[in-house]
Amino acid sequence: MVAPEDDFPVRPEPRGGLALALFSQPAQSATELLQDRRSSLPLRAAAAFFFGIAFFWPEIDDAAVIRLFAAYAFVDGVLALSPGGWGLSYRLGWPLLIGGCIGLIGFGTAYLWPGMTLPLLSDVVAVWAIASAFAFALAYVALRAADDDQLFLLCAIASLIFGRALLSQLAVDAVVLSAWLGLYAMTMAVLFLKLTLRHYRLMLL
Repeated sequence: MVAPEDDFPVRPEPRGGLALALFSQPAQSATELLQDRRSSLPLRAAAAFFFGIAFFWPEIDDAAVIRLFAAYAFVDGVLALSPGGWGLSYRLGWPLLIGGCIGLIGFGTAYLWPGMTLPLLSDVVAVWAIASAFAFALAYVALRAADDDQLFLLCAIASLIFGRALLSQLAVDAVVLSAWLGLYAMTMAVLFLKLTLRHYRLMLL
């Protein structure tokens, strides 16, 4: 005679079973995720372009460089976070959101640090750029199926080179630091514009 089902001990669920079940949910595809950001990418390109122009202002001083970088990091960070998507189904886009958080941290550090000086700002921007490089590299790994031109990888390389350049003692000069920030912002504008055009073109196919 078979014992009633209630008489059998309940088997404990394996550890990590819930986490595995959550992460087994299908993720939004890389192409769909970038298409959902088709408004964020051109806005980031436009912001980088206009801030790049501002950084090339010939008579810029230390205080203006600090304020401009803080404003650029804030605007870019907000635009990166604006599409949202911290849910597990959007996990391929988490590196982009992490990059947005890095931007806001860069803004807060530059804007709220008491007695911020240009040499200190140079160190802050270097850390911000290198951290952004890692976020872009993660974005390339996660979204490479929709990034045939390796544009996120190019963003990572540009950010890493920029961060390394800022470790030079020459970066303590306002004109030099501003020029490098302008070149970096213009590079990001071009790469984000190429990403935008690629995914608008995919939508039309």
